[in-house]
Amino acid sequence: MNRTVDILLTDLRYLINDLGTGGGQISASIYDTAQTLRLAPPPEGIGPALNWLTEQQQSDGGWGDPVLPRTREVPTLAAMLALHSYGTRTHDRLAVRTALAFLKRQAWQWMTPLPDDLPVGVELLLPRLIEEAAKAGLDVPLAPYASLIALGNRRRRLIAGTPPALGQTAIHSWEAWGSDPDPALLDGVGSVGHSPAATAAWLHVAAEHADLTDACATARRYLEQAAAATAMSIPGVVPTIWPIARFEQATSLYTLLIAGLLDHPRLRDVLQPQIADLAAAMRPNGLGFSDFFDPNGQTTAAALAVLRAAGRPVDLAILKSFIDDDHYCAHQGELQSSISVTAYVVHVLNRFGEASAYSVGALIDHQLPDGRWHIDKWHGSWLYSTCQVLIALQGTDQITVMKRAIDALMSYQHADGGWGMHGSTAEETAYGILALRDLLRAGLLDTAARLALSRAEQWMLYDYRPFSPSGHLCWLAKEVYRPLRLARTFELAATILAAEPPSDDGA
Repeated sequence: MNRTVDILLTDLRYLINDLGTGGGQISASIYDTAQTLRLAPPPEGIGPALNWLTEQQQSDGGWGDPVLPRTREVPTLAAMLALHSYGTRTHDRLAVRTALAFLKRQAWQWMTPLPDDLPVGVELLLPRLIEEAAKAGLDVPLAPYASLIALGNRRRRLIAGTPPALGQTAIHSWEAWGSDPDPALLDGVGSVGHSPAATAAWLHVAAEHADLTDACATARRYLEQAAAATAMSIPGVVPTIWPIARFEQATSLYTLLIAGLLDHPRLRDVLQPQIADLAAAMRPNGLGFSDFFDPNGQTTAAALAVLRAAGRPVDLAILKSFIDDDHYCAHQGELQSSISVTAYVVHVLNRFGEASAYSVGALIDHQLPDGRWHIDKWHGSWLYSTCQVLIALQGTDQITVMKRAIDALMSYQHADGGWGMHGSTAEETAYGILALRDLLRAGLLDTAARLALSRAEQWMLYDYRPFSPSGHLCWLAKEVYRPLRLARTFELAATILAAEPPSDDGA
């Protein structure tokens, strides 16, 4: 066997074996770490986590990814408040001043109509953080955020009218609207909405209640376990959401499915236990990102695709519960639509002969003039949404639409052969390779597109480092993050394909 392929398969085998363990692995969060330091600091002390937080500030004074500007206010405000509370060094005071200047420069972007790719809960979180900044004597003007505040007020009325239950998305942003430390809010993993920030806020309020000592200990253990999921080994440095075991497991297996690796003979012995575990976890109404959270459309669609492909009996009618007007949603009641979730569902239905022209049309209607699909509610790279739609449309009669998207991929390919919004990155290049390989198998790539695919695969092989995943962040929740094992699955699957050149007939 090709030595490179052998190493890659070994790398992937270890990864598959670990899927879902420890609640999943996920990158550290600026916002949630700042909120945890402010509201429920770790017993070991705040110093190491505060140092980590200050190291994440960008040269322009803000925190977060400059390529995704609307994801930056929430982590910047939270980090600024943490430094204002605890920072004693001249550097800390300077960081607060530069953060304020950044926020004033940044505010203009919220004066335009609100897009669909808003970070999770930003309409609740951002106004609350601005209010807290004002109480701390930090002047952050409210006026530029009028539209977002109005959206947040609408969301607050909905929450007040129908208080959310455990496992629902509104609980995930409890820190922005909650005030009663009801111990019933703690779920099966001891968290408030699988959110370190919400759990820290609950702990902050609950600390005043002597009868909640045991519940506080449970919530504190959750924060420690969430911190461990980042693999940073810094007390108080936590992720933006945890656990993510089912999201990690289902979507990773789905990635192997679209790569054509789900039945690879060298992977079968590690894949079968994962598939069996996924089948056992499936509920009548779908699958959430953990066993303690409400089902969502993307994780459910990914799991159904994997289980159906593996010959397991599943009912695709489950997906009807995620229909919202002309698209599919991750969670019912979302205020913005999602291209990627719709694409996941359409792909599953199309793959098994049940897609409708109506749902396919919803995807086509959102194609940009240059052939791409825009940044999604759940992901910060247009490559993810564009490539997922291409995979979803394969097998339909939308050849012209797909051709425009393929042309866009070629137009935006970097000179080195990779793709990415920050220059070439392994994960974003993997999206392009997986989509083009899928179309290649269907005989839909011309000579120019085959050349683009070959260049991307050469870059992928050059970039590969055994057992050394990249650290690029491009997934979206309350801020940008990286689901560590899942993102690595994309990278390894694409690199394995790159190391095994397609046959001359495109198969």
